[in-house]
Amino acid sequence: MSSQTTRIIQRFAYQYIGNFFEDKLDKFENLKRDLRKAGMDISLRMYLSMAVFKSIVGAVAGSIITLIFVLIFKIPFTFVIIDGLLIGILVYVVAMITPASKIGERKRKLDASLPSAASYMAAMSSAGVTPDEIFYSLSRDEINLFVSEDAKKISRDIKIFGLDIVRALDNAARRSPSPKYTSFLEGINATNTSGGDLQSYFENASKNLMRDKLQSEKGFVELLGLFAELFLVACIVTPTMGVVLLAVAALQGTMNHQELVTLVIVITFILIPILQSMIIIMVDGSQPQE
Repeated sequence: MSSQTTRIIQRFAYQYIGNFFEDKLDKFENLKRDLRKAGMDISLRMYLSMAVFKSIVGAVAGSIITLIFVLIFKIPFTFVIIDGLLIGILVYVVAMITPASKIGERKRKLDASLPSAASYMAAMSSAGVTPDEIFYSLSRDEINLFVSEDAKKISRDIKIFGLDIVRALDNAARRSPSPKYTSFLEGINATNTSGGDLQSYFENASKNLMRDKLQSEKGFVELLGLFAELFLVACIVTPTMGVVLLAVAALQGTMNHQELVTLVIVITFILIPILQSMIIIMVDGSQPQE
């Protein structure tokens, strides 16, 4: 979808659907906070409008697809309405939880890049560079750190919106999903306003953050061993035992051939892939960012 088409859809949704939320925005304060912490540069009204628009499109598309199956397989027409409603609700729910999921991802990336960013800031501070120029340099430098994305917003607040470094860092701390990054920014403000030595602060923060990162990676290695044991039990031993028990039940005559084949297919092609996917998701969610 082209950017022009996207803008047209957003304008349509904002104008015709957004009016419904105009006097209800105060009920979505948690979502507004999540959007800010997730780094999603979109207004609350626009996000809600697009969520409802996508939900309507999903419901209509789901109803049309279900209608085709109704006509082909002669199943009850009520499935068209039920599937349409379920798909529409599912799309809306996914839109509501998306910011929260992005918060976790953004937090991990900020925590992972913070030690290197602190070392970079310490080197810049040792050269006598001021804090606002440090963040401006960090936003322009091609060092491939996730913190650079937030540094761009800090520099924008200072150079375009005319905020001082204290207010710009305070705003960045409030929209940060990472307690470590928030504490780091608040420490810069406290050191700067009290006349402390920023170079020493950056050096100490870099050492502490690097130590925390190493401990986090060690903890992940230990957790990975638990996941390996869980994978062995849930995805190999348990399904194997289930198939053996089904075979014994079939030999005793308590289950016919069709039931046995059906259950084996369910275990092989549904249960095992679901269990494997759950473990993969858990491993990915707990894995430290590079």
